[in-house]
Amino acid sequence: MEREERAEAAAEQLQLYRRDPGGWRGCRSTTISVCRTTTPSAFMRIISPREFVDVVVMKQYEDGTILSAATNVEHLLCPPRPNFVRGFNYPCGCLCIPIPGEPDRTQLLTFFQTDLGGYLPQTVVDSFFPSSISGFYSNLTKAVKTLKA
Repeated sequence: MEREERAEAAAEQLQLYRRDPGGWRGCRSTTISVCRTTTPSAFMRIISPREFVDVVVMKQYEDGTILSAATNVEHLLCPPRPNFVRGFNYPCGCLCIPIPGEPDRTQLLTFFQTDLGGYLPQTVVDSFFPSSISGFYSNLTKAVKTLKA
């Protein structure tokens, strides 16, 4: 039950980031899962591979809004792996919000708060993150087009 409570708390935190004077409409569906994400080493192995274990909640609301919220969790089936640095995600996620009158457009709100773990000079983090975030949005665009088809 703790994982579900953490997922719901992450969802609530994410909703606080969005200012919605009309309030949220009812939720049509909810899916909760635990996800281990790994990243390869980077910059000729200057940056060690990372792993993150999160509880993720996906919700679809009656107005068409889709919420994906996550936060760090420990899970017996996902112990730290050798040669990976364990990172930590604070409550984070995405809101895909339909734009009224524009069925082919979506407002995307994203919030990420990540502790990469280990020791990384800030200059390395600053040079690495823009390309990884760009890749995230590229993959998200492809996923949305696949869902829409």
